[in-house]
Amino acid sequence: MEKVCPIGKRILLIINPKAGRRKSLGTLSHILDVFAQNSCRVVSFSTKGKNDATELVKKHGEDYDVVVCCGGDGTLNEVINGVMRLKKPLPIGYIPMGTSNDFATSLGLSIDIEQAAQDIVDGALLPHDVGSLNDEYYFSYVASFGSISDVSFLTSQRMKNLVGHLAYKIEGLKVLFRMHAHHVKVSFDDRVIEGDFLLGGAANSKSMGGLIQFKNKDIVLNDGIFELMFFRKPTNARDVGNIIKWLATQNDDNPSVLIVKTAAAVFTSDTFIPWTVDGEFAGHHKVVHIKNNHNAVNFLRQK
Repeated sequence: MEKVCPIGKRILLIINPKAGRRKSLGTLSHILDVFAQNSCRVVSFSTKGKNDATELVKKHGEDYDVVVCCGGDGTLNEVINGVMRLKKPLPIGYIPMGTSNDFATSLGLSIDIEQAAQDIVDGALLPHDVGSLNDEYYFSYVASFGSISDVSFLTSQRMKNLVGHLAYKIEGLKVLFRMHAHHVKVSFDDRVIEGDFLLGGAANSKSMGGLIQFKNKDIVLNDGIFELMFFRKPTNARDVGNIIKWLATQNDDNPSVLIVKTAAAVFTSDTFIPWTVDGEFAGHHKVVHIKNNHNAVNFLRQK
């Protein structure tokens, strides 16, 4: 990582006052103190609605040396979408204040607000891949279809040794068969995967939705590669058991859960499917082109 201490630099601070830990905004003065004590010049803006952060970066970004996002992963997504549209991308600092903070967890950022600010001051540049959906929406950690929230029950008890218990399988059966599946064909490299999937997408993260924790140590956030992930629609109790087993153990070898690696993929379906990027709605699409923009942005992070 390249050392880029923002002492004396101009910081564009973007704050989402409605982020998950909104009460922590009372510590904003402490954040500003950290920057002031290190000779940083800060101008702050508060977002008032959707896409405000993107527009603020696009409008003011060229006048600053660093942009700092103070909010949740959704706000960070908007900041990244703004940075990706600048002539020269700004280094990004992230003070996580959301509910799940998947991206901050994957990147190893402190969730202590004052410490996160100090880490930005003391930090070094960490290159990071950014995904794009149809060259219109950018994402830092996931683009997906299907609802991760529907599998919350299946992951919430996985550490309590419930796998294999009849009652748990019955409840899992109810949840999984209630979920709507989409028929999707995915083309990548020289391969094609087609089927009915409850959930699918491209991830550049060690977790999704605060629920799925990838245990694979091969996941690297700036290697130019995505992990494509698919949950097949269960057709019998064995399929349900396979999904529950994967959520509990996350072993790679599972016929109901597919994980493959690629830098780009095309998703096609006969019907319009709703997609999200970093948990934010990204429209209904029949065709989605996913691409990894290798090391497109730099984050300020403590070494």
